[in-house]
Amino acid sequence: MNLKRRRIEALTTVWSILVSKPIKNREEVVEILKDTYNSMSIEPIRGSSNPPDLYDKEMASLYIIGKWGLGIDRDISEEILKTVFSTEMLFEKVLNVLSKVSTREDFCKEVDDLCTQLNDSFIARFLRFAFTLYYFGFIKFEDLVTILKKLYNFYDMFQDTVRRFTKFVIAYEVGARIASGQVKSLMDINMTKNVIALNIGIPKATPSLSYIVEVSKHFFTLPENIVKSIKSLSSKKKQKSDNNV
Repeated sequence: MNLKRRRIEALTTVWSILVSKPIKNREEVVEILKDTYNSMSIEPIRGSSNPPDLYDKEMASLYIIGKWGLGIDRDISEEILKTVFSTEMLFEKVLNVLSKVSTREDFCKEVDDLCTQLNDSFIARFLRFAFTLYYFGFIKFEDLVTILKKLYNFYDMFQDTVRRFTKFVIAYEVGARIASGQVKSLMDINMTKNVIALNIGIPKATPSLSYIVEVSKHFFTLPENIVKSIKSLSSKKKQKSDNNV
């Protein structure tokens, strides 16, 4: 069973627990999510970092599988959903608005006060929500790219955050192609990441080979020869850089 299916199985298991007992608060659900993942040897969706609030961020996966996949929102009161998933419901609203508008002004009209309260943390976490929708197959890659480009163009102050997340997205896409056998050599990897970056159109968002491996290992099983080649190349580059100091 691949990792995506195992994540879906774990998230479905969490929902089976939640619908069978009273839900008190978000913190309780986060603990159930964490315990279930640990018991099934699953880790949350992540990139190269492992932040302390990773399981709280993974609530996006639980919300998406529950509402978009299982339709559980029809069986749980809106009050409970707001108590537990207020963050994800807000992200969902922002996603819907961004999908429709073409200017920052139109976006701000739709989200009111939120427009002046945005910060890097919110943008990064919202983009994680959007990526999770794509990862589980609920939106297309083109939809994700549109969201990235709109935020990049709407907000100069968040361009670095969007650029970093775009690197993550490209690394994931390249990893998917490596895992499926579409990309089989370092030359192919370099060409693929550059083509994807060019198609997305956000400057300076091309990930390094080592970052591609670091991200991809949390989603796919990569061929050992590819991993060794990238590590060897990265080691040679580091040694050359050290010698130039």
